[in-house]
Amino acid sequence: MSILQICGFALLGVLVVTVLKSVRPEYATVTGVITGMLLLVFTMTPLASVLTSVTELAEDTGFSAYSSVILKSMGIGILGQTTADVCRDSGVGTLASKVEFAAKVMILLLCVPILQTLLGLIEGFLK
Repeated sequence: MSILQICGFALLGVLVVTVLKSVRPEYATVTGVITGMLLLVFTMTPLASVLTSVTELAEDTGFSAYSSVILKSMGIGILGQTTADVCRDSGVGTLASKVEFAAKVMILLLCVPILQTLLGLIEGFLK
């Protein structure tokens, strides 16, 4: 799916949500969430080929341990941001900020082993 199709679908979703807000507000939020989830599915399909290419490149260069952390961090970031956006769109901004904070903490936890390895290398150079 091209970016023009994605943008067109998003604008159509905005139009439907705007109309529903005045007629049936309870359906507007659900429609917005469903539209957002469909857009996420549309963008995840091309992302699979990118992930495969990055994984193959990392294995060829010997950086597979680091690439898995990077890919997991990207996944956590995308999922956390998308969930926070859905929360914000639903009118629960406080929950959105907590989801974003949790995603940042999870990314930091993923990076601890790399930080330990880096500090070990620095320590080895200093001795």
